Amino acid sequence: MPKGTKHHILYTNTSIDKPQEEIWELIQGYTNENFPDDIHETYYRTDFIVLLPPLKYENKFVKGLYMTQGVECIQAQYPEHKKLFMPMEYSMWSSLPWAQSADIYLTSYKNQEREDWFRQKYPDKADKILIPLQDADFTHEYAIAPYTNYNKDIDVIYIARLDEVKNLPLFTRALRIYEEKYGYTLKVVLVTGTQKDDYGEKQMEIVRQMAEEAGGYEELKKYITFLGEVEYGKELCIYFSRSKCAVLTSIFEGKNRMLNEAMCCNVPVVVFKDLCKYTRGESEIFPENAGIYIEEFSAEALADGLHRMMKTYRKFTPRRSYLQNGGRIKFLNKCIDAIPYYRENLPEYEPGRIQENLWVDLAMQANYRLGLHDYIYGVRLDIQHGRFEGKKLPALEFYQRHFNI
Repeated sequence: MPKGTKHHILYTNTSIDKPQEEIWELIQGYTNENFPDDIHETYYRTDFIVLLPPLKYENKFVKGLYMTQGVECIQAQYPEHKKLFMPMEYSMWSSLPWAQSADIYLTSYKNQEREDWFRQKYPDKADKILIPLQDADFTHEYAIAPYTNYNKDIDVIYIARLDEVKNLPLFTRALRIYEEKYGYTLKVVLVTGTQKDDYGEKQMEIVRQMAEEAGGYEELKKYITFLGEVEYGKELCIYFSRSKCAVLTSIFEGKNRMLNEAMCCNVPVVVFKDLCKYTRGESEIFPENAGIYIEEFSAEALADGLHRMMKTYRKFTPRRSYLQNGGRIKFLNKCIDAIPYYRENLPEYEPGRIQENLWVDLAMQANYRLGLHDYIYGVRLDIQHGRFEGKKLPALEFYQRHFNI
């Protein structure tokens, strides 16, 4: 199944001269979901992240809940699996998901006008449950957390692949302007996820454009330290803990994971005010006192914003702000509360309190010999976060054997 067309006008244009509905249609024209008629590698890239496993206790059965960007791949290989689970799909993009087999769509942001448009435009999907979350919101807030015994010797950290959507040449120009305007060269680390020897043509072109903005390749090295892959976990947290702030210079994304990771590590964030403006409506990018918005989409405005952040970064409380409404248990509660099936079928249900539900606790112990909190935070990662091996999904097969499906 084709994934559609990306419209590059969205990457740098903050004032597209089109009706809002036409812009939403442009966005909806592409998805990063995986489908079974794509090349076989898409199975390997399909996550199976279980938030609540299927539970049976005291003659009562309650379906589990998982999220993925490839429910159609899972459905193709395991057509009976919805007897055990309610699937939630995310698009890994700014579009609402395409997959028809999903019961729930994760939409990243709450935007009622867009939701109303979507239901009217796609009547075959009008009954989908829409939840304003994304897989990025499932960040493990205890594994991704600050280390306090490191000096703040990095001014700015940016975790971004070398892609035009990230506006890295503009970022480089801002660093040069900063030096010229404020007489200081910021210490910047850019984590690309790719080693230099593995750069493709498109990545090399991004670097060429960055070097042009810097005044040459040697000058670029002065402004930015490039890193390839960084171990997800302790090494990543140490880099964040050494940083005064994290920056994101794209204006069009799905939901950026780095922002949540930075806040979890108590690092304030810097983003353009127009980030995701066409999809998020009135929703905020980050909670109060967790960072700053750059009002104008320009390199000079970004340089000025970074200067403001360098003077005030100690005043922010990003981790505290993030955890007031974020974290894995809150993520699960938001999902459970939004899905009528659980409100109607989960014994002893109370809004926002699944972690205190005694029936759930007893059922978890009876079925899996551990509590819900341990499960959510990865004590049994082999059955909580699975991936295909070829076209087999061992984590899902575990549940099918357990419940004789």
